[in-house]
Amino acid sequence: MRLASSEGKPAKASRTQKTVLIGLIVVVVLIIGAYAGMHYTSRPQFCTSCHEIAPRVASWETGPHKDVECLSCHAAPGNVGYIVRKLSSYKEVYLHFTNQVPAKLEWTPHTDACLYCHSGKDSAYPKAKNITLAPGSASNAPPISHQPMIDGKVSCITCHGNVGHTPKAGS
Repeated sequence: MRLASSEGKPAKASRTQKTVLIGLIVVVVLIIGAYAGMHYTSRPQFCTSCHEIAPRVASWETGPHKDVECLSCHAAPGNVGYIVRKLSSYKEVYLHFTNQVPAKLEWTPHTDACLYCHSGKDSAYPKAKNITLAPGSASNAPPISHQPMIDGKVSCITCHGNVGHTPKAGS
């Protein structure tokens, strides 16, 4: 980068300008790398490569939500929910590599994620049952009222505990 000097001769860019430019390039590369890494590590194939959830992923692949991305259910809706979930996964990585994985893996459901998809707000899944519709009023309406779930009085998994992952025979 050359700038014109007051004498008409090209002037070299200042060291500060070069440092700022290099710094901006590094920041952009890091942001793109972090974004790509977060999405790559969200794939079930990545998680099952060394994780204890392989049986759960196998059951998900045969369940009714097999076309739904993992973090659509396992994180609160939105970018903040996604980032919070990705950051909390560091604990899981730590437990895995220190051989401290609990015998029974528990999942805390995000009812907001269920409601986001099943209220018609998530355009990625337009054919999902819409629990805000009156029972039987449309092809994507549920057969019964889900008002207690909408009101937050009942968790979705009370009735739909295995909907994301089909249970194995005998379990």
